[in-house]
Amino acid sequence: MLPKNNLTTLKEAQDQMASFIASYKPSKSIERLEIKIHPVDMLSWLSLQMDDVKIYGSNQSDTVSIAGIGQAACLTDIRLGNFRKIFKELRHLLSPRYPYLQWYGGFCFDERNLQDDWEEFGAYRFVIPRFELAAQDGKMIFCCNLVGRENIKSILRQLAGIQVNVPSYVQGSKNSLNTTILRRSDIPDQELWKRDVDHILADRSVEKVVLARKTSLHFKQAPDPWVMMRQLKAVTANSYHFAFQFKKTIFLGASPERLYRRYQRAIESEAIAGTVPQSTDPKILQNSAKNNHEHALVVDAIRASFKEFCTVFKQDEHPGILTLPNGHHLITKFQGQLKDGVSDEDILQFLHPTPALGGTPRVQAMDMIRKLEGFSRGWYGAPIGYVGLDWAEFVVGIRSGLARGKNLAIYAGAGIVKGSEAQSEWDEVENKISNFIKIIR
Repeated sequence: MLPKNNLTTLKEAQDQMASFIASYKPSKSIERLEIKIHPVDMLSWLSLQMDDVKIYGSNQSDTVSIAGIGQAACLTDIRLGNFRKIFKELRHLLSPRYPYLQWYGGFCFDERNLQDDWEEFGAYRFVIPRFELAAQDGKMIFCCNLVGRENIKSILRQLAGIQVNVPSYVQGSKNSLNTTILRRSDIPDQELWKRDVDHILADRSVEKVVLARKTSLHFKQAPDPWVMMRQLKAVTANSYHFAFQFKKTIFLGASPERLYRRYQRAIESEAIAGTVPQSTDPKILQNSAKNNHEHALVVDAIRASFKEFCTVFKQDEHPGILTLPNGHHLITKFQGQLKDGVSDEDILQFLHPTPALGGTPRVQAMDMIRKLEGFSRGWYGAPIGYVGLDWAEFVVGIRSGLARGKNLAIYAGAGIVKGSEAQSEWDEVENKISNFIKIIR
């Protein structure tokens, strides 16, 4: 429901919303109120709220963003089970009456290796927030979602408790994290990393394995994760930014890599693999046999998937260069039209994990990752995003970290292929986590 109103303040919108909620009648479907408001700073708003569930997301150009608190609906489990069943349940509440209504969430990288630090995230977790801010091209709405037999008094209390003393949105505004790193540890450390790289290179059953590292930082004071998100955005242009907080744990990051975007029957994807530091001439990347081989493995896998689920598709003839603040990457883009009957569950089954995050052959590479890494990736490297009525978009949860209190675990990986050297791959991972390190120092 979208009132025909002029722009209002967030406080005025809350008052309007309270009247709507008070008169709400139980429904088998979902009811949604959307009120146009003067834009406010989403990250400041999230930082002020006391809810256990908070989410944030923005696209690569930062022209579309959402912030949500609480949950009107939640779908989660400790086992992945069947993609088809999950998406059937997600679609159940979506309605053409509300074109901006979406589920937000993600999947774990590997349900066979999911440890306690990811307990609140599960093998998958999707939420429809209770209250949302949604912005597109400088315009913003404040939303409330209601499902079924709701506890109206509890929702009204939650609405009344929302802090609204939020500064107006200012592009590039910053705050200080005001914290100090006391300790750092790496799993694996450099010695074990070299051993693992040598082990992969000596195993002829795999052509590529993406070996990841978990870098744990312990701070003097617990940093505000929403300030961390703001600082991360300031140093990671051209990236998807995301944050999911469940209870006291928050997964946040700045991913350059889209797994896929579907709108009706049209689909887009991209292969990103092969990396050099930004100080390196991009021509060196383009002429590197090792990086081109690593990239080609990802391109071949995505092409094979598109052949399976598309009637027609096209891809870039040659890899391009994607330049980010801390490096250059080879990129090949794909576009296609899906076959009848193919939906998100089929697409994910084919695409995840690509050789950019797992390896090839997929089964052998996944087995080696479980054997060597020594930690749970959780949602790192996994599909995270949103699902709407007839569209969906998932990015790959890389360049990311898991924050809880005074601790932050940062995850990054490197593709190990013929020609890889342990020290240079270690340095590549160090470069990939540098954005997190940069904003803390």
